[in-house]
Amino acid sequence: MRVIYATLLLLIFAVACEKDKFTTKPQLDIKRVNSDEIYGNQDLVFTIRLTDKEADFTPFFGISTKTPGCPASNFTDSTLFQIPTEFIDTKQNEGEIVLTLSKAQRHSNLCPGPGGTFKTDTTTYKFWTKDQAGNVSDTVWSDPIIIHAN
Repeated sequence: MRVIYATLLLLIFAVACEKDKFTTKPQLDIKRVNSDEIYGNQDLVFTIRLTDKEADFTPFFGISTKTPGCPASNFTDSTLFQIPTEFIDTKQNEGEIVLTLSKAQRHSNLCPGPGGTFKTDTTTYKFWTKDQAGNVSDTVWSDPIIIHAN
């Protein structure tokens, strides 16, 4: 009989812990990327899930890249994009935003290749945000994305 009560208590505890899935610190999760290979002027589109226990999001949204074969393509910017006001105004503690990077915004293909061409970049993107209380999310990284100059 004790085993049954102990098992029941553990199940209740597990269900209670799973119920509170949001944290005070904002969390990001990349849900979708339109492609793992981008050509020329094609946009790069990320769908990112945001969660925050208190739903106290701010417009702040940071983006950075790492391009091992072409450090000139690396950049960090916290002013290029903002979390939309419509999302913030809903006061929901979870939702998705869509981030569209044009060729100019993704800062890609900045290393010259042979014959006046530019090298193909393989880039990873990272994103982070902060809430009104000053809590900064963990950084979320994309998988490597191949970006062709043409």
